[in-house]
Amino acid sequence: MNIDSIEVPSEQELPLFPLNVVLFPGGILPLHIFEERYQLMIRLCLENESPFGVVLIKEGNETGEPAEPYHVGTAAQILEVDRLDGGRMNLMTSGQYRFEILEIQHNLPYLVGRVRVPNVPDLGGDKGLTPVASETRELYEDYEALLRQLFFDWEPPEVIPQDPRHLAYQIGVRLHISLEEKQELLETFPLNQLLAEEARLLKRENHRLRVQVIARNN
Repeated sequence: MNIDSIEVPSEQELPLFPLNVVLFPGGILPLHIFEERYQLMIRLCLENESPFGVVLIKEGNETGEPAEPYHVGTAAQILEVDRLDGGRMNLMTSGQYRFEILEIQHNLPYLVGRVRVPNVPDLGGDKGLTPVASETRELYEDYEALLRQLFFDWEPPEVIPQDPRHLAYQIGVRLHISLEEKQELLETFPLNQLLAEEARLLKRENHRLRVQVIARNN
């Protein structure tokens, strides 16, 4: 299934799962579901074969009172479910497409968002993207190689995408940066701007990693 090219309504309602994580399209997210409200939510998603929205917490906690989420998240599709005692579940989910929250409803035990899928032109084949995509890809290859030098058990991805959109999402998944910085990337919808911002972050991170490599080798 092609990420960010799935046919979905421009506006829809999604159950929301506020978490201390930023999910990108194409990213894999394992979850342990133990609260009753989210057990209910996931059961309904499974019955309807529908996704739910993963959103980073802006204020509040993952458990207890509903947290206030950031306004951009990613729809997550359930790939696998392992049912446990007491209604608990272990899930394997995959990020599908990004959305913006227009309104949050509080009439159910969990949050429900009226969300919009931004109508951003697909510039994947635009020749104007080639320079920024090529630069970002080279920086990203250096990033994975530097991490491999520092951590012998580091496993680079088997494939680094040529498609600019898939490349941008893989970088978002793999970058070891703060959640706030990841959220800023998630909220950057024009693909050329997203790649350019990732290139800036990769330059910073590559410099930091090279310093660590030199220090370790001296």
